[in-house]
Amino acid sequence: MSDVATPSKLKLATGGGCCGGAVPPKQVEQAEVKTLVQDYYAKAVTGQRSSGCCTKGNAATLTIPQMAGYREDVLSSIPTAAAEKSFGCGDPLAFSEVKAGETVLDIGSGAGIDCFIAAQKVGPTGKVIGIDMTPAMLEAARRNAAQGGYTNVEFRQGDAENIPAADNSVDWVISNCVINLSPDKAKVFSEIQRVLKPGGRISISDIVADALPDFIKNDSASYCGCVGGAIPTADYLRMLTQAGLADVKVETRLDYDTDMVRGFVLGDESLQNVYGPMIEANPQILEQVKIASTKVVGRKPLPNEQPGVTLREATQKDYNVIVNLLQASNLPEIGLSNALANAIVAEHNGHLIGVFAMERFGREGLLRSFAVASGWRGRKIGKRLWQALLERAQKSGVQTFYLLTTTIAGMAAAAGFQEIARDDVPPAVRASAEFTSNDCATATIMRLQLKK
Repeated sequence: MSDVATPSKLKLATGGGCCGGAVPPKQVEQAEVKTLVQDYYAKAVTGQRSSGCCTKGNAATLTIPQMAGYREDVLSSIPTAAAEKSFGCGDPLAFSEVKAGETVLDIGSGAGIDCFIAAQKVGPTGKVIGIDMTPAMLEAARRNAAQGGYTNVEFRQGDAENIPAADNSVDWVISNCVINLSPDKAKVFSEIQRVLKPGGRISISDIVADALPDFIKNDSASYCGCVGGAIPTADYLRMLTQAGLADVKVETRLDYDTDMVRGFVLGDESLQNVYGPMIEANPQILEQVKIASTKVVGRKPLPNEQPGVTLREATQKDYNVIVNLLQASNLPEIGLSNALANAIVAEHNGHLIGVFAMERFGREGLLRSFAVASGWRGRKIGKRLWQALLERAQKSGVQTFYLLTTTIAGMAAAAGFQEIARDDVPPAVRASAEFTSNDCATATIMRLQLKK
């Protein structure tokens, strides 16, 4: 666990944690994915590739912006080249409440279609920032901006996982069929939360995939075509919520039928060449593809706001989500199954954002698996989890708590815990998975005796 609490005070460490193991590096794999995506879209915008994300595929009578739902009067008001090189799957600004004077940031701005639409909404007193990692896209966007005479739009080179914008600096973050391409979506969502002003909002159009066959998941062209990297709807909403956004929901959704899936998947020339004959011979394969175009909205809570958070006892269905939360906090999951029966979880909008567990050994309890999603720290959720766990433990007859920590011995001591020797711990507790883990070999051991 990364912290300890008392009934009156609880703080959650922002990094590391009790007996936290090393997180395997992902930089190499992520760099390879980003290189593939960058090359793919550089060729798409320069005309070296006829297809791209959200390509029109077999629906050749419609342009991609028309398929995505843009109104004709909106398209006619922006540079033609921006619309022609659009690879989006929706209109993130449709029916949005963007106001004059606000600042809008577009992740993966491409040739600039959504930036130019936003520029009209924010007016001369507002500002639009387009972010893209592909130099060819930025060149096209800047050329289109000059052609359209836009003075309130700026295009910056940067990654979605490391947005080149200051903390708390924008009123809106929009994106159009881009985040599915990121190999580290949790980092993207964390960056969105960082750059948004308190009270700022999101409007994100993207592809979600609730079912995909392995041949699509594992194909690089499929990833670049916005399918292979898409994640389930529930994961998308959960990850945005855990990043610190409130009231996240799907505002609009278009589920693709088999014919639309065929055009979406086989519209990519690479996939057509590789998998076209197989799909034509076995069309039922497309029934395994469950994808949708969604628009997801949400907001960043105000600093002193307490968005609705509920506590409840954990269930077996929470196991995988808890594991994900522990991994994100660099905390061990070993032995979690033994503590799940005495775990309390915190939720916002139906999504798990915190957990505190206790492994029970008669009248002794080993505190463990204490994590609050990074975007929700500082809102007293950890304190509430501890109070709920303490009350439950006392009612069930627990008299002594034990704690392993590598980071918070001083704070635990202030809360009444006392440092003890390993031999002073009951044998049953010493035999627990966490105690015997190599990650905890050098941890400080502490004990708190509850008043009878």
